[in-house]
Amino acid sequence: MDEATINRTKAAINALIDIEQLWIENTPNYNLSTQELVVLKKRLERAMENISKIYEEHRAKLQAAEEEVKKMHEGKKRK
Repeated sequence: MDEATINRTKAAINALIDIEQLWIENTPNYNLSTQELVVLKKRLERAMENISKIYEEHRAKLQAAEEEVKKMHEGKKRK
């Protein structure tokens, strides 16, 4: 993976950590304020954008890896 992918991964993870922190701070009722809802929206958008970019940029490689693993498992089942 390239540096851009690693940076997007870190950004997506950080956004998800921020989301988790919002939920932790609002346990057990999860009643977010208007401001917290705006923050949640921005963090969700950031995570989705970065994850989508990572997935789209590496789709072919990821699918090829998945097919290779399937073939390996099929080969083990036949033995």
